[in-house]
Amino acid sequence: MTAATEGEPSGAALLADPWRNRGTAFDREARRRLGLEALLPWQVETLEQQVQRVRRAFDALDDDLARYALVQSLRRSNGVLFHRFLEEHIEAVLPVVYTPTVGRAVQCFARDYRTPVDGLFLAAPQQDRLEELLLQAVPEPPDLLLVTDSEGILGLGDQGVGGIEICLGKLAVYTLCAGLDPRRTLAVVLDVGTDNPTLLADPLYPGLRQPRLDDGAYDGFVDAFVAAVARAFPGAVLHWEDFGARRGRRLLERHRLRLPSFNDDIQGTSGVAAAAVLAGCRGLGRPLTAAPIVIFGAGSAGCGIADRLVRLLQREGLSEVEARQRIWAIDRHGLVLEGQAGVSEAALVHGRRAGEVAGFIRDADGIIPLLEVVRQVRPGVLIGTSTVAGAFSRPVIEALLAGIDRPLVLPLSNPTALAEATPADVLAWSDGRALVATGSPFPPVGDRLIGQCNNCFLFPGLGFAAVAVGARAISDGMIDAALEALAARIPAAADPDASLMPALTEVQEVSAAVAEAAALAAVAEGLASRAADAAAARRCLEAARWHPRY
Repeated sequence: MTAATEGEPSGAALLADPWRNRGTAFDREARRRLGLEALLPWQVETLEQQVQRVRRAFDALDDDLARYALVQSLRRSNGVLFHRFLEEHIEAVLPVVYTPTVGRAVQCFARDYRTPVDGLFLAAPQQDRLEELLLQAVPEPPDLLLVTDSEGILGLGDQGVGGIEICLGKLAVYTLCAGLDPRRTLAVVLDVGTDNPTLLADPLYPGLRQPRLDDGAYDGFVDAFVAAVARAFPGAVLHWEDFGARRGRRLLERHRLRLPSFNDDIQGTSGVAAAAVLAGCRGLGRPLTAAPIVIFGAGSAGCGIADRLVRLLQREGLSEVEARQRIWAIDRHGLVLEGQAGVSEAALVHGRRAGEVAGFIRDADGIIPLLEVVRQVRPGVLIGTSTVAGAFSRPVIEALLAGIDRPLVLPLSNPTALAEATPADVLAWSDGRALVATGSPFPPVGDRLIGQCNNCFLFPGLGFAAVAVGARAISDGMIDAALEALAARIPAAADPDASLMPALTEVQEVSAAVAEAAALAAVAEGLASRAADAAAARRCLEAARWHPRY
């Protein structure tokens, strides 16, 4: 046979299809049949050889943004090779396709934009045509949509349609870590305008160049989007990503029962942080209830962590009121107080009564700062989600050590430059007594490995499980089961001087355990539409797992 089967792509059209293209891995017979002989160099290569070539090109570049461009070009040309490259070189490549490098890519989106970009841009003026546009743009129904409005990108704030890069990065992580089929995922930006003055003033900004919609119009657009997804792709999982703190929680509660929904900034971050705290406490032989917990940064992530820890404290026997008493939340107005103006409802749940802080010293602005809270409260755990670089100063760490011998310190803010402290400083100021995990990757400090509280240890397995068993909702019970599976695999749970997170090289094994735990929880709660028992759930997980091979 010297021609392609009728209807089968051939020649240059085949090489332009990232899911059919094998490049130099097409064998002689396939090259003849598909009209590729003159379009490819002579050698027939293996997938392994192709990966070696990509790694050589990757290493030859001296800038991570250039490496990011290289791997995104590979994604658009050969999907199997892209995912195999990530899998075989995870420690080198994950920080490039995901945090921290993806933050730089988002900031450069307007400058570097080229057509095509994988994913959809749905703009507010298209509200009445959303279902039509979804069906028009997607060849087959996706199992999972990763959606952002780009208002709260990492620690960078409003980045307009550049948020598509975050969605693409996280979808790559879903496949890398858990095996979610990349052909059945979809990245979506809800373009509701931008309040970023730099983007609004840029004549080459490719998104909707107007201020963000007000709440009424905004809610109407998001409602229309969710309704369109429910009609076009019933049962699809919605992963909400990097929505602003004010809207993210409200949208999750508004839509989580309409379609299975998950907000990684609220639920994923909280699950990973809670797993680290649980593992650290277990390694120290200390119950979670033993000492208060201070959370510096009462936005989506911080409040999500607080709420998750309240659930875990209740599980250890405290009432809800008692559990909330163990959490001390701080935002830009200082310690969150009951009824305080300018503070979100999610944060006010953790507000302290005036009588509780009568003896606390306030600063010149009348607020109770972090250092004073640490001095008064004597916490055992200090978590940072503030994006205030250097907030965990030497006086703060020394005050922490005055109250407890071995504290847990988690400066989780991303990207690296916005971390509340560096692990080297925390360990130096604490004489090595602190247990440290960070949000961004940091090198070892002496012989101490620094665990990265990377959401990739939780959200891929959780989302994959929801897809595999056809979860009708993603419940708190599923998230609790997932974080427990993660905590059980954290080295510090057995040795407090070990890493407070698994190594990235173990992420696939961890994700498999997380997925199984979440799937079994879905079955137990009657949420799994495709699995009636544990054995069926495990079969669903195995059948759904995609592998990058030709």
